[in-house]
Amino acid sequence: MENNIFIYCVIICVFIFFCLCNNIYAAEYKPEISGSFESGDRLYTDPGSFDWDYPSDEDFVDYFRYNKQWLKYKQKLAPYEYYYLKFERYEREYDMRTAYDNISYKMEGNYTFYLKEGLRNRIKIMLRDKDYTESKIKSYHVARVNYSWQFSLNEKHDYEIFLQKQWTKYYNKKDKDYNKDRIGISWGWEINSDLDIDTKFQLERQLHDSLSDSTDKFSKKISIKFKYKL
Repeated sequence: MENNIFIYCVIICVFIFFCLCNNIYAAEYKPEISGSFESGDRLYTDPGSFDWDYPSDEDFVDYFRYNKQWLKYKQKLAPYEYYYLKFERYEREYDMRTAYDNISYKMEGNYTFYLKEGLRNRIKIMLRDKDYTESKIKSYHVARVNYSWQFSLNEKHDYEIFLQKQWTKYYNKKDKDYNKDRIGISWGWEINSDLDIDTKFQLERQLHDSLSDSTDKFSKKISIKFKYKL
């Protein structure tokens, strides 16, 4: 676990250093800071209980509270070029099913830039730590890296190629660790002013250690979406 944390920290430090180095070109753009604070709860009762008040013991099933906070720093560097860093904390606490109590921390970084006119590149890094406070065997770390190329051939045709690599590591159950790879391509076609077609093809695989009891997974999908103005 310590090695995984070290790798995650190195990835984020490199990303932050790269973004800070680019700040020298951003003097004419003001940075933006945004955030959110949210809290709420959910009550589970047996069917047929319509009372808005707290239910009686015989109707009560479970109840949980949650708190969610996030903070985002965004810096524009040039027209169509920017980066942001986002930090998030999310906590859930149950009355009965305490094994589901968890606290998660997530950090996300995004750097979007143009290599040349019509060719946009996007790098996204996400780190998440999810700690089940009453059931450590379910706790895990996730690190994910996305890279995508978005290319506008002309006003009618847009293309995107994306790659994703994900590492999932469990605290105390190493045989559940897995890596996930994803690759895909999409094509947007504006046939005319009233009809748009979007096509996407994606391949994905999830690989475990050879000694794991879990099964490896391979999948592919294709989708075609349309939007027509009547």
